[in-house]
Amino acid sequence: MNLQNVANVAEIFGALLVIIGVIFGLIEIRHYRQQRQESAAMEIMRAFQSNNFTRALQLVMDYEQECRRCQENSMPEELQNAAMLVSTTLEAVGLMVYQRIVPFHLVQQLMGGTIQAHWRVLRSHTEWLREKLSRPSLHEWFQWLSERLDEFPEYRDEEGAYSKYRHWQPEREVGWIKKEG
Repeated sequence: MNLQNVANVAEIFGALLVIIGVIFGLIEIRHYRQQRQESAAMEIMRAFQSNNFTRALQLVMDYEQECRRCQENSMPEELQNAAMLVSTTLEAVGLMVYQRIVPFHLVQQLMGGTIQAHWRVLRSHTEWLREKLSRPSLHEWFQWLSERLDEFPEYRDEEGAYSKYRHWQPEREVGWIKKEG
């Protein structure tokens, strides 16, 4: 084998290494994105399950009529605080969905109906605040998310998970390979 053949083999080997490196990099990027989505979903679940947030959700629903009047003096301070907590939390969720950090279908499955119900309750109060503060962007991503949930019927909760997925089977592990049931 002469020096020219060794150089050709080295060049081919180098090109293969570059191709393998690019493929590995693409796989790692995909893996990183999946991890990021899973982490964001877990953070959303933690936020939704916190005592403060669940209490705020309950207060907003309990005081639905006061929210609809949307006058600051008719809303108890506790309700104003609850409305702000719900709105700012769902504002962040809406932005994360828009930025594709959290998948839309996951948010719909976790809290789609709750988001829509709370937007219906808080809409007039939010519009009143926007006008009062001259801030048309106040809670814009909360509104955007609720409207997207309304817009895409394939994501509506027209059938409960208990019925829709009644034939679901967990994956079975055979050795080190997982098989879908």
